[in-house]
Amino acid sequence: MAFLDKLTAAAKSAGDKANAAIEIGKLNMKIKSETASIEQFKAQIGDLLWAQYQAGSVTDPQIVALCESIAAANTTIDDLQAKIDQLKVEPEAEAAPVERHCPQCGAPVAQDARFCNSCGVRLE
Repeated sequence: MAFLDKLTAAAKSAGDKANAAIEIGKLNMKIKSETASIEQFKAQIGDLLWAQYQAGSVTDPQIVALCESIAAANTTIDDLQAKIDQLKVEPEAEAAPVERHCPQCGAPVAQDARFCNSCGVRLE
């Protein structure tokens, strides 16, 4: 009888621990959800302050300084993007493909083509 009592107590203890672990998991999920909500609210506050700064209605010196830093970073990003755009255009202009034409029918063909797509003649 003592063995069955110990077995029952162990099973109950394991069940209690499993239930506690499930409850802890649920509570941790709720904490993560609330933390995500807080981050969204902070982002909304930031968006409101940024809009107020752009409208010229922010007077707090700390907020103005942070907004000026954002404006400077945006200017840097714009400059860097312009450089990227310029680098993308330059190689395209330099690497303009030389057109190749079929000697039989005069149709344009790819540089690496072995046959003309129009007339089928073998290209050399």
